[in-house]
Amino acid sequence: MDLNLLKTFAKVSELGSFTKAAEALRQPKSRVSRAISRLEKELEVGLIRRTTRQIALTNEGREFFQNIQELISKLEEEVEHISDSKKEVGGVLRVTAPDDLGQSILLDIIAKYNDLYPNVEVQTILTNDYLDLTKENIDLAFRVGQLEDSNLIQRSFKDVHFIAIASREYVQRFGIPQTAQDLKDHKILTFRNFDFNNLTEENDQRIDYRYRINTSSIPMLLNMAVNGNGITIAPNFYCEDYIRAGKLVHIFPKWRGPTQSIRILYTPTSNLSKRTKAFLDLIEDFQ
Repeated sequence: MDLNLLKTFAKVSELGSFTKAAEALRQPKSRVSRAISRLEKELEVGLIRRTTRQIALTNEGREFFQNIQELISKLEEEVEHISDSKKEVGGVLRVTAPDDLGQSILLDIIAKYNDLYPNVEVQTILTNDYLDLTKENIDLAFRVGQLEDSNLIQRSFKDVHFIAIASREYVQRFGIPQTAQDLKDHKILTFRNFDFNNLTEENDQRIDYRYRINTSSIPMLLNMAVNGNGITIAPNFYCEDYIRAGKLVHIFPKWRGPTQSIRILYTPTSNLSKRTKAFLDLIEDFQ
């Protein structure tokens, strides 16, 4: 059954007039009259008695109106709500994140967000620096670890830890290290002040080795590992797809670095923008 017929009947019954209903629905009176006749024909029952001066609901019409009135109203509210929510989400959304998150998890989230809310312009600031969200007019920030002495709202997003990796070509050429001390004979690439000793807490002895590359860029480490330039460590979320595809091998799978949490930060406010709320809701699908 055509929902518009029910909506027309409900409006005529509510206002008690074809003319008033036509004005409210912004339709010709003749169309409203035909809609009621069509509905009565489909239901095979008279709903409205027509006279030259007024209309009156039949007993069946009155009962039918009472039963569908609330349902029609709720349905119209839901349709209006979902339509308005899509139309009203617009403007500019500014997001900051470390470079490695921007080129992995954040990339997928923004792509999906853009599909759902094409009227929002997303601006990303990829940096390892902790920017002032208020001064930089930033809506959301992705950061790793717990921040102390912060007045920002923090929402936990995903737990991560570092793992050791190397390309399949590298291990085929140089072999897979079986013990921590075997790393001395391999090309080692490290990240900042985080090295393989952070992964070997179960061992009593530190590994004394010389690294070939030390960098603050996880994307650089990952690309070098994929290209067979050595063994490195990287966040598990950043290289899982490569491991599943067989491009990278998980070295020392029993080793597990300290777990840290990726957090989403935003300034306290009682009235978040719809675009920010929509982004926060979408993030839940990626946890």
